[in-house]
Amino acid sequence: MNSQHFSTPEPTPRGNTSAQELRLELVRHYADVLCMLTARVPALGPPAMPAAAPQPVQAVPEAQLEEVPASWEEASGYLHARDFRREEVVHLWLQLCYVLGTHVLVGLAVTIQGYRRIAGVIESTPQDQERMEGFLYDLDARGLSADGGLLCTVPGGIALPNAVRTVWGTRVALQRCLNTTMAEVVNGLGEMDARRFRHRLQHAWHTCDAAETRPALEEIARDLDQKNRSAARVLRQNMDQTLTLQQTGMLPQTDRGLRVLSYLNTLMSRVRPVIPAGPAHQRIPRLCAGLLELEPQLRRVAHAAYLPALRKSLTTLPAN
Repeated sequence: MNSQHFSTPEPTPRGNTSAQELRLELVRHYADVLCMLTARVPALGPPAMPAAAPQPVQAVPEAQLEEVPASWEEASGYLHARDFRREEVVHLWLQLCYVLGTHVLVGLAVTIQGYRRIAGVIESTPQDQERMEGFLYDLDARGLSADGGLLCTVPGGIALPNAVRTVWGTRVALQRCLNTTMAEVVNGLGEMDARRFRHRLQHAWHTCDAAETRPALEEIARDLDQKNRSAARVLRQNMDQTLTLQQTGMLPQTDRGLRVLSYLNTLMSRVRPVIPAGPAHQRIPRLCAGLLELEPQLRRVAHAAYLPALRKSLTTLPAN
């Protein structure tokens, strides 16, 4: 590379110049040198392309804005026609969520091999038991049956557990979400009491034997009577259904995440950002497409080898 010589001006000393003024003079000198180098050295990279001529903006017809892409429709159709006859389902998470400005009911199934499968999505308010029953009857018709043993984890509320009982009766074992139940119990307590009772509930539910957990929960309920009778009533009403998985005797060998809805809640938080906003009739197709896109990334449940034994033990549980 050929070297280039740049002549640069030298700083001119002045008489009676202080140290501060000399430093300022040197700064100005090197600034001038830098400007000269920048002007003479060619810029790196490819030459700039000429700007393209502006194109006229074409208006999009209103009918085209409302059109749902075929991929969304296909995803929704596939999800609502999914056949579970070839995949025995041992567990089902059901959760009511608020997504894209509407209430939806989402189902996430676990097969006997431990794989997680999106069961379905419908629009439903937390009180619409009739619509929930229609969703569950559809799952039953597509092979998601409770005949061989099924554990179903549900949040708080009345309509959804009643809908599950209406469709599958006592063939299904209902498990109340521990996190939801805990939140309902400590909701009316003060900060210090809420922290103390939350710790006691966690310690009681951590025990593997239901025979040991029940007395601990009853003692907590008696103590809650002195603080908040409403909280004590919530705990007593849901006590049996919080112990379902422990009553099987399989808690040490199975995934404790089956007792809570945390995994499904995390899945919904992941799918929300990838769903663009759109008209109301596009909400469910967009949500179905987003969930199916994430499904291959879902991990198998822990201790999947014990799921056949868990399913067998579910058939011997008394109705709760």
